[in-house]
Amino acid sequence: MKKKINKYDIGLIIAIIIINVFFILYGGRNAVDKNSKTAYIYSNNELVREYVLTDDVKDEVKIESDTGFNILHIENGEIWIHDASCPDKICIHQGKISQDGEIIVCLPNRMLIKIVDNSSDDEIDFIAN
Repeated sequence: MKKKINKYDIGLIIAIIIINVFFILYGGRNAVDKNSKTAYIYSNNELVREYVLTDDVKDEVKIESDTGFNILHIENGEIWIHDASCPDKICIHQGKISQDGEIIVCLPNRMLIKIVDNSSDDEIDFIAN
């Protein structure tokens, strides 16, 4: 026996399509707002620069302190140390960072790069009982 599509089935299909279109449009608009990661660059415990990490930001910056220098590279929403005057170069090998909470530290040159995601309004990560 063949089952036919009735008017309730058509109404359900149309409702699902409308809901999906709404989620696609609303989700796309929120995706632009979510891209608010900021790289804070500290030298000698003072904030010297900050960059909003987006795909269109491309820059190379030299951060100097009384102990040496670091050359930072910012591209494609990531930041990393390209060159440094420190003897061990561990800060260069820490690689590229782009996610909330990631850091790069150069102890000999007293420099710190920290990524903070400003899109979350919550100050509480979790609650333990």
